[in-house]
Amino acid sequence: MGSIIGNMYFSPEWFFGYDIILELIFMVIILTVSYYSLKIYKLSGQREAKLFSLAFFFIAASYFIQSVVIFSIISTLNQSISLALKVMRVESINITGFFLQRFLFLLGLVTLVYMILKIKDKKLYFLLVLLTLIPLLFSPNMSYTFYLLSSIFLVYVTSHYLVNYIRHKQKKTLLVLAAFSFLLFGSIHFLISVNHSLFYVIGHFLEFIAYTLILINLILVIKK
Repeated sequence: MGSIIGNMYFSPEWFFGYDIILELIFMVIILTVSYYSLKIYKLSGQREAKLFSLAFFFIAASYFIQSVVIFSIISTLNQSISLALKVMRVESINITGFFLQRFLFLLGLVTLVYMILKIKDKKLYFLLVLLTLIPLLFSPNMSYTFYLLSSIFLVYVTSHYLVNYIRHKQKKTLLVLAAFSFLLFGSIHFLISVNHSLFYVIGHFLEFIAYTLILINLILVIKK
């Protein structure tokens, strides 16, 4: 069973189950980030806060989908059916579920990039979405394309917060910069890593740190 799952989503066998728990924790943290961002928008009317909230809602949805997909794969492999049928079902779940998960995550990043651009043009937003969807949909290696696109978007987002921090030297900006730097490091590391199973575990902990830092930053903003 372990080898089949490993081929599907890089998780080492000893990490089965823990990844689902962590992804549900991520979902809760990110939904809280989305909620606080929406609260800031209602208090201030800032368009950036609304888009930030929407972006993290998409990302939270991606983690929910991923946890459901992994749980479905494990449940299928534990059923008393033939190995061939198990593999067929797992492949079907993997293709549809992980595509949706990756698209939602990238949609969140696209929304962040659109927020940073500060251009009020919905056509540009949908163009960015389309330019993200097409390579993901037709790529022969969806995982590699996903992490490549994630890295490109995260480079842009991280550089934006780096410039902001250099200009203003605010601790809140530093927290967000550190958070997106962790996410960027994780995404780029996957592209060059040989041991994807090891990174799968490390990446989960980097993501936990990143999303916690973003949540702390928003709590500090709300308090002020």
